[in-house]
Amino acid sequence: MRFSTAAILAFSVAGCASAAVAPANAPAPSASPAPGSGNPPSEATPPSAISSPREWPELRQAFEAERITGTIALFDSQDGVLGCSDLKKCQEAVIPASTFKIPHSMIALEAGVVEGPDTILPWDHKQYSVDAWNQDLKFRDAFRLSCVPCYQAIARRVGEAGEQEWLTKLGYGNRNISGGVDKFWLWGGLRISALEQIDFLRRFDGDKLPISSRTADLVRDIMTIDVTENYVLRGKTGSASPPEEEREVGWFVGWLELGPRRIFFATRIDSHAAGVDPAPVRRAVTERILKSKGWM
Repeated sequence: MRFSTAAILAFSVAGCASAAVAPANAPAPSASPAPGSGNPPSEATPPSAISSPREWPELRQAFEAERITGTIALFDSQDGVLGCSDLKKCQEAVIPASTFKIPHSMIALEAGVVEGPDTILPWDHKQYSVDAWNQDLKFRDAFRLSCVPCYQAIARRVGEAGEQEWLTKLGYGNRNISGGVDKFWLWGGLRISALEQIDFLRRFDGDKLPISSRTADLVRDIMTIDVTENYVLRGKTGSASPPEEEREVGWFVGWLELGPRRIFFATRIDSHAAGVDPAPVRRAVTERILKSKGWM
């Protein structure tokens, strides 16, 4: 099944809004000594020690159980093992959709387009299919609600040259911004694989990106989905249906913090059975796998 344009927008926000977000009065996970400091972690395995990706076909059972197809890439910082349920799919680069809001948030902060998480992004008074977008939004809420027009406005302010410069600096995907300054990550030329998502997230959490510590801390904070006594879950969903592709693209990328240990994941679904809501299933299949490995 493919997404219509309206469904893409609704799918994008539903996946984020359905996720449990840390309550407003909870301590910032980045400042809490447990379960993860997040500022920055001590990583047990240096990049040079990572083995080649292993294929774990047994993980495909989780996709079958959810009645979807796709793949997941996983990296455990403790033992340095990088695994994929379907190695070929993990290596395939596709549109990042709203997972690009992770680096895009860094760009917005570093370029000075947005000052902080409570910066107000004004509504343009156009009517969007997602009701939550039809209002002024704080930057953190625009991320959580996956507000497409909010980030399109940010992209126009950063400008084509600025976006290209930052994609190159961050080493994100194929660095291709063709298709329009406010569309390249949705329907344009930007592509990234599940393995590249893992690499980018590891460099981010390992403080290896050319961004300030303030920007890194703020983006970690707005990425927070769930905080428990045992772990912190940070991530971002995304969905798209590029016109040249006869399939859907649904993402859930991020990491699980277990003290200083990190479990990075990049889940991508490419089809779902009739009657399956693709919005929550991205996170559901990811958590099913994380639990099966004893990490949640």
